[in-house]
Amino acid sequence: MGESVSEVIHYHGTPVWGDAGNVHRIAVSGAGAFVSYARPDQLAASIKHALSVAIDNGAFSAWKRGLVIDWQQFYQWLIPHYHHPKLAFFVIPDVVEGGETDNDVLIAKLPRCFREKAAPVWHLHESLHRLIELCREWPRVCFGSSGEYATIRTQLWHRRMTEAFETIYCKHNFSTQIHGLRMLDGRVLGNYPLSTADSTNLACNVPKFEVKYPELTKVIRDADYARNLSDAELKAVILKRRCAILKNTVEAVLPPSISEWQSKGLTPHQLELIIA
Repeated sequence: MGESVSEVIHYHGTPVWGDAGNVHRIAVSGAGAFVSYARPDQLAASIKHALSVAIDNGAFSAWKRGLVIDWQQFYQWLIPHYHHPKLAFFVIPDVVEGGETDNDVLIAKLPRCFREKAAPVWHLHESLHRLIELCREWPRVCFGSSGEYATIRTQLWHRRMTEAFETIYCKHNFSTQIHGLRMLDGRVLGNYPLSTADSTNLACNVPKFEVKYPELTKVIRDADYARNLSDAELKAVILKRRCAILKNTVEAVLPPSISEWQSKGLTPHQLELIIA
């Protein structure tokens, strides 16, 4: 039931800048690229280099910036990319902090020609009844953190995630694949039976080479191969090697299979260890 561990794809959010596109190539090679409609800069490069591509509708970015997206324009933009064999799925337009009716209306407006690769969003603040209905109808559903569950990895958030997976895989035995939006954190991916997940971990952290994991930067800068490089060459090497190391760290974490998760469950004590 669901994807096996070997089929799990880690989707790295784009754009990932550095060294004229080489850092992005490293980030998505052999992995997935998660391209937002709000920032489609590297869509063509992602299709070229990534193992798989998924398109986010940009609703979260728009919500954070107070913008409104014309969804008709989104679908028009999607047309030339939709049939590419590397495009695995796209996220159906949604309202992050909207009501269930708001989001059901947007799903109802999905053009039929896009249905095969479409994935709706279940927002964690919405009812479990809506989750059940989405899983009954769709082969893939995205989980989005919202409302009182907007902050990932809080105790409240973990309890809601556990409740959601128990509902669909234990009580109802669905085979729906779940994509975790912004859930590529190993402390999330390693504890829930997600089929796929995305994050902008590499895009955010690779360029911060003096602030985020500076010890990693120091090791690269002090290596023999870096001694005779110009400042520009050294920066490119630092970015590429940081990206490769952080990418491998992220992708080393695999989720439990559905059957593994069903068999072990999470005791209150284990839940506390995850949150710690």
